[in-house]
Amino acid sequence: MSEYYQISHLKELCDKYLSKIELDLSSILEVLEICNKYSLIKAKEAITNFIFQNFTILKSNEFLKANKLVIKEIVTVFATKQQSNKYLENLFICVYKWSKNQANIKKQQLSNNETLNMNDAIKAEMLEFLPFIEFKKMGSSFLRKFVVQKGFLFTDDEFADILEYSKSYFKVKITNNLGQSIFGVLSKENKDTMEFIKTISHSESVNYYNFYIFWNLKRRLPSTPSLLKKRDGVSWYLIYFCDGYIGVKHFSKITVHDYLLAEMFAERSFEITENSKIEIE
Repeated sequence: MSEYYQISHLKELCDKYLSKIELDLSSILEVLEICNKYSLIKAKEAITNFIFQNFTILKSNEFLKANKLVIKEIVTVFATKQQSNKYLENLFICVYKWSKNQANIKKQQLSNNETLNMNDAIKAEMLEFLPFIEFKKMGSSFLRKFVVQKGFLFTDDEFADILEYSKSYFKVKITNNLGQSIFGVLSKENKDTMEFIKTISHSESVNYYNFYIFWNLKRRLPSTPSLLKKRDGVSWYLIYFCDGYIGVKHFSKITVHDYLLAEMFAERSFEITENSKIEIE
């Protein structure tokens, strides 16, 4: 109601209250969806802290049923925080099981005269997550036994394609002066953008406001329209402003003149501050 009637003070009170409620595994992902939908910063920070401390959430039935945007956000942040072999392997297994469940749901929705290739359906669900999963850091035994040798998942050739696919993306990280970070993934089709970001030094002059930030270097906008579309639940986007500056903007301020480059996800919470830096990882 506070969102509908734009009563910001009431919304802040709701956010503060929800940030202090007792959390449990059965409803945590549903509450995270609500926090994304209504931009509840304090509540979301409490929830993400809870998720980080309870990896078993990723093995729950609730995880299997969560929407794709929530899964992408969790995978993005978990992949950037944890780098041990065992952790990455478990993360991959959880994403695979979620993808398989989504493929099963689609199969059940088909009519009697329609068919679905489950292998293709699973892989289609997983593609969006692959850039975040560093296969090269996984144990060779796991790669052989789970990723390669299990024919229901990937053949040798398909796995080679996946490795090549994962290499065709690079990670963008923006960090404010409070140490808060947001992460996104860009295709190497945007190689010019990657090189442009590399030219922006940490000392480069930054312009910032409550809902966006940009660096004082600009370039000509890409000649082809952006294929990325704004969607509910994504709070921040990496963009080119209409005049060619690169920066990040809150979803509520995105206009038709902004060229969307990547969805950005916060490690916990994120706010615009001075002296923010942008880098390629």
